[in-house]
This record gives sequence, structure tokens and C-alpha cells, in this order.
Amino acid sequence: MKKIKFSMDTLGCKVNLSESDFIVKELQKRGMEHVPYCEDPDFCIINTCTVTSQSDRKARQMIRRIKSQNKNSKIIVTGCFVVFNKGFLEENGIDYVIKNSSKYKIPDLIGKIAVKEKRRRAVIEERSNKDEPDLCECSSLAGQIHSRPLVKIQDGCEQNCSYCIVPKVRGKYASVPYSEVLDKIKDLQKKGFEEVVLTGIHIGKYGTDFKKNNRDVGAKSGKLADLFEKIIRDSSIKRIRISSIEVGEIDKSLLDVIKGNNGRFARHLHIPLQSGSDRVLESMGRPYTAEYYLKKIKMIGRIFPGIALATDVMVGFPGESEEDFSKTVEMIKKIAFSKIHTFKFSRREHTPAYWMGHQIDEDLKSKRSSIIRNIGDELRSDYLRHNIGKVLNVVCEDMETDSNMANGTSDNYIKVYFQIYKKDFPLMRGRIVKIAIDSGYRDGLKGTLSLKS
Repeated sequence: MKKIKFSMDTLGCKVNLSESDFIVKELQKRGMEHVPYCEDPDFCIINTCTVTSQSDRKARQMIRRIKSQNKNSKIIVTGCFVVFNKGFLEENGIDYVIKNSSKYKIPDLIGKIAVKEKRRRAVIEERSNKDEPDLCECSSLAGQIHSRPLVKIQDGCEQNCSYCIVPKVRGKYASVPYSEVLDKIKDLQKKGFEEVVLTGIHIGKYGTDFKKNNRDVGAKSGKLADLFEKIIRDSSIKRIRISSIEVGEIDKSLLDVIKGNNGRFARHLHIPLQSGSDRVLESMGRPYTAEYYLKKIKMIGRIFPGIALATDVMVGFPGESEEDFSKTVEMIKKIAFSKIHTFKFSRREHTPAYWMGHQIDEDLKSKRSSIIRNIGDELRSDYLRHNIGKVLNVVCEDMETDSNMANGTSDNYIKVYFQIYKKDFPLMRGRIVKIAIDSGYRDGLKGTLSLKS
């Protein structure tokens, strides 16, 4: 009997990717084979997102596509999309709908179903493959593990920004016990990985639920800074990256830990701004002012000169005037972010902003989004130029199939390309190498392997 085959397709944030990685690894441990969905899997798992209207559209399209191309597969849909889209899932005959809190039970579910369906599986394995692979948008990542593995440390959000649906689909704060975080990091170390990315829905609130529920975090106060201190002390992982953190949660204790362990924390922070207008920030329900944000960024810059600062900017929030938008433009130029993720306000049912008056015209949203993207591209180009001539520490991640060109991510979050022999890639993948940067290249920089310390 051939192996049970499954596909795993993921939309959305790094937390979703981390959860999908867990499911894939657990199923592989049970002897099942991870394949793209065009290769006739017995089970198709779809991990969805619902943060914007576009996210919902992508989820619907993916579900329909995978369902239509896999008539004999069991379709399992999980993730944030399932919370408010039960009607769509029922209409499309989805076999199993799994809520976020039960994602980790999917391997057990599949195991039980597989035992009951041995006869059906035999029939599936004998049939010819009716799909043409070149007509199918299949995932090319089947069976791979991220070269910079994601370690989920926290879930849930209670900030309740007026535009955001995440608290309703992810629930209250839920921190991963320190012992589990450490075990995951040590396991990744044993497998040869040298960078981990700590991720969560609202990681600055790590430990909040421990205090509320009198649970033992295994650290002094259950704060994020304590978690970092213990990871540094109890593991030898070479590099730690923080996926995203709110500006108000970057306090002195956190910066002291990062500064005191210079080299083991990536020189990169992603700190959402959303708007440079106090009026808009207040309407969004964001818990800071533009002045507070700017002061905190300046403080970070003084402590860590040259650090890569990335951000999120939303345009077209209800009532955003030209003056409000101009303040955002002025602020991002003043800070000179190394990377900007720009997105348009998306009306989400079940959020206060859905009912707000003075909704912005889509054409105007697109115009403002284009302006911010162009500024972001200019700032990114400047940042890349300033790194030419430097030696960067880069995680080796991918190898091109038709050349000896490899690429990876530097500690200050730049995509770096360099040449190595293909035979060396399996040993170098996931490891940190020094690259002497000599020029710009594609969407990043290019250089050569260096022995310079």
C-alpha cells in the first residue's frame, strides 16, 4: 500500500505559516507524504486568512480551485476565514471545517479518517492522474521546511483596533509556555538551523495570560524581555528575529536585552505605524500618537544605528483627509523606513470601521497607496545602496535550479544573492554565511562569500 498523501496550502500571516509547518511535520512523522494539491492527495488542507476582503477572495478562490481539481480528496479547511464564512463552506461541500483553536488536532483527525478509508485509498492510488500539472497552480514548497523556521510564541489579540477583525477570529491572548518555546528552538538547532523567527498575533503581550491565570511562565515576570533573556541563556541559537511588534511594547527592558546580546538578535524590527495623523490613529483605535511613535523610533535609532526599520501603513481609512495623508507621507520620509508594507483600508463586517461614515473612494485609495509605495521603493533603494561594500550575515535559503546562484536573508532583512556550488547547498541551507556585498541585484543585493569577520 502506498503512503497516504496530503497537501498543505496556506494564506496569510507568519502565525498561519508556523501552524501549517507544525501540521506538515506531524503528518510526516506518521509516515504520510506531503505533495502539491495537483498530485492527487488523499487530503487537501487549506489554512486560510480573513484579515481583508482580498484575503477572503483569495480563500474562496483557493478553496474552489482545490475542491474542483480534487474530486476524490477529503477537503479540510481551517484558519480565520472559517469563522464568518460557514455558509460558503457548506455550499461548497467542504468535508471538514476546523476552527483555529483545534488546528493542532488535524493530524489526529487525518489519522483516524485514514484508518477507516484504506479501501478508498487503494482505489485512489490505482486511478490515473487526470490533472495536467502544467495547468495547475501547484505549491512548489511541498516537503520543504523554512530555512528561517517560524517559532510561534503567542496567539490572540485584545487590542480591538476599529478596522481589525483579528480579535474576533483569534480570540484572547494565549502565550506558549517557555519550556515549549525552548524545546522547539533546541530541536531546530539540532537540525542545523541557525536563525529562528519568533512570531505571534500580538507578541508584545507575551505572558499577559500567564499572570491573569496564575500560570507559571518560567521567567521573572512573564514579559517578552524575560522570554528573550531565557532563550539567550538556555540555547545557543545564533540568531533570533522578531516578526512584528507594537511600538508601545518596545520598552527599555526589551531594548536592554537586545542591545546586551548584539549579534544574536537580527538588526531588524517591524513596527506598524498605520498613519502619521493623530486624528486617524485615534479613530483607528491605535494606542499611541504620531509624536510618541517618532520619539520611540529615534530612541531605537540612537541605541542601534543602522537598524532596519520596517512598517505597515494603511491608506484610505474612513475620513482620512488630504491633510491626514500628508502627515503620513511626511512621517515616513522623516523616519526613512527600510521597508514599507502599504495596504488600502478594507471594510470588514463585524468591525466598528465598517459602519463609519466618510468612506474613501476606491480610486483615491489606490492613488494614495501608489504614492506610499513609490516613496517606499525609493527609501528601500537608498537603504540597499548604503549596504553596498559591507559584509552581511546571511541565512542561506534557496538555490536556483538553472544556475549556481543562491540567496538568503541578511540580519538587517535584505535579500542577498551569491554564488555557491550546487553540491554545497544542502549543507549550507539554513546556516549563516558572510557575504561581501558588491552591487545591487534584482530585488536586493549581490555579493561573494567572505571570510572577513
